[in-house]
Amino acid sequence: MGIQDLNKLFEIHREIKKIDTENKFNFVIDTDTKEGKTRIVIDEFGTWKKTPSLTEEQASEFRKKGFRQFVPDLIDFKNKLIIEYQEECKGRQGILRRRGKINKKGHDEFSDEDKDIFYELANFNQLKIWENTDVEEQRKEMKEFLEIFASKNNFKN
Repeated sequence: MGIQDLNKLFEIHREIKKIDTENKFNFVIDTDTKEGKTRIVIDEFGTWKKTPSLTEEQASEFRKKGFRQFVPDLIDFKNKLIIEYQEECKGRQGILRRRGKINKKGHDEFSDEDKDIFYELANFNQLKIWENTDVEEQRKEMKEFLEIFASKNNFKN
């Protein structure tokens, strides 16, 4: 993850703090440092565990038990919220459209569609913020996402 990507994640985090005046949300950022602050393992039944640091052996044991490992960009474990920043790119298939699926990002074994399925199995609410969307529209989508979650869960912001 490059500096530009990290800056975007910190920018998103700052926007969340502006929206969340009562600190109801506690998003953690994946800084891509081996710490695994946002690492989560999920099995096909929706069982999930926060797993900040895994040895190769531990990761192998989780896989044998049917768990798959994911590292979302931002995650609020308590409220079960995930925000992913989606970069579009040019590839053999051409330019990806907004809200399209990225088949492989090159740094994990799952397509975005697979991740969506596992996140849903574990009852995580997910927002995808697309890089080619206007910044004001991104803010609006994020605010709506958090407000809808807050209202469903009787948060008062």
